[in-house]
Amino acid sequence: MPTLFFPRRYPPLLRVAVFVVLSVLITAYSQKNPRLQGWAGTLSYPVLWINTQIVHIWQDTENYLQDRNALLREDEKLHRELQDLQPRLLEGEILRNENRQLLALLDSIPRPPGRVKVAEVISQNLSPGSQLVTVNIGSQAGVFVGQPVLADGGVAGQVISVSAMSSQVALLSDLDSSVPAQIAGTNIPLLVNGKGNIHQLIVPFQARNTALKQGDRLVTSGLGGRYPPGLNIGTISAVIHNGDEPFAQILVRPAVRLGQLNTVLVLWKETADPQERKP
Repeated sequence: MPTLFFPRRYPPLLRVAVFVVLSVLITAYSQKNPRLQGWAGTLSYPVLWINTQIVHIWQDTENYLQDRNALLREDEKLHRELQDLQPRLLEGEILRNENRQLLALLDSIPRPPGRVKVAEVISQNLSPGSQLVTVNIGSQAGVFVGQPVLADGGVAGQVISVSAMSSQVALLSDLDSSVPAQIAGTNIPLLVNGKGNIHQLIVPFQARNTALKQGDRLVTSGLGGRYPPGLNIGTISAVIHNGDEPFAQILVRPAVRLGQLNTVLVLWKETADPQERKP
């Protein structure tokens, strides 16, 4: 390939020296000839413009890289802060939910008939033959067998066994549960029994011509001394007559959502016998 200006046989240092001398001569001559200076400026303008653009592009690229690195560092910092805050946010949400549940529970029983203590449900067994939950307070908190347990809406059940740190509660729907009751506003004695279904209770031994009807609200009667009178049990949802059977089938919808218990109130009745409190 042919070389520009000089053959390859001339050394590079000599070529540089020639260009330096030539530049000095042109500079000296242009000082005496203003027209040559104008031409030189015109000829060098594209080179200067390209050089200026290259400088601007380089500066913009450097600023972009610096801004990008700063954004990446800021993003990493925010990501770490978010990871640190997530457990706190989750804990705060859990506490808010628990507070809402507790407030709803307390609002549903504005004047409890005695002293109450909040307990958390830690396990449940809702099999058809046994409807039980376990709460996180026991004999160390003074809980005793037979103690009433309330929830949002009314009666949830009663304590059937106690350990030092926990207690087992039989729900109203348990097959062995039976609560003395009456229609709200009357003194007609009834029983409300569990049938192994958290959504239904029954009123047994009611004649076909019973005065009970759908929509009647049932409350505790206080008979037997276990439950204080006037606590909500549920509402009659159906009165069914089966053929020639002598008794009507009375179904009751519990006032408490027995399958969704998270927090309950253990009740110490105002008139409780101290001997009854022994587990």
